[in-house]
Amino acid sequence: METKIPLRDVMVREVVKSDQDVTVLEAAKLMGKYDVDCIVVLDHGEPVGIVTEGDIISELVSKDRKSSKVRLKDIMTTPLIIASPDDSLSDIAKMMARERIRRIPILGDGKLVGIVTDIDILSASSEMNSIMSELAERDMERELVDEEGEGLGQGICEKCGCFSHYLELKDGLMICEGCNEELELETED
Repeated sequence: METKIPLRDVMVREVVKSDQDVTVLEAAKLMGKYDVDCIVVLDHGEPVGIVTEGDIISELVSKDRKSSKVRLKDIMTTPLIIASPDDSLSDIAKMMARERIRRIPILGDGKLVGIVTDIDILSASSEMNSIMSELAERDMERELVDEEGEGLGQGICEKCGCFSHYLELKDGLMICEGCNEELELETED
């Protein structure tokens, strides 16, 4: 079962960004202030590149360059690979793996509206796996009960949503005793 989760559901909307002429020192201070590992680089308000902690290490620290003398435009990764808020999480995850990138700025109507990282994707995927596992477990429990009126231990009633220590299969639903009594009264009328 494939689900199409749009990026808008997992993207971070607060993006740290700065002009391309800002020094790496100033950008690093911004990154530290907001506790992020990248900054989106703008040219006249338009996203044109991205600078990560890795870029700073490989382009400045390892080359003994002074961060107050180097501009973001000198070390940014460009062209910027972007996505749309409507793109599916699975498609973007595959593209990120193929391109070997960990962050994707999200543009909506030509404006920077968010960013998605590999961690965001892993978090969403992990949550989906937990949900799918729980649904599969419920299906297996239901397969154990295949006769109408047959009972199964405790769980959540599929009619009222309440927890019950005793569920029974009725009309294709696992229901609690209270909902079962209601159904029986409805059928008597």
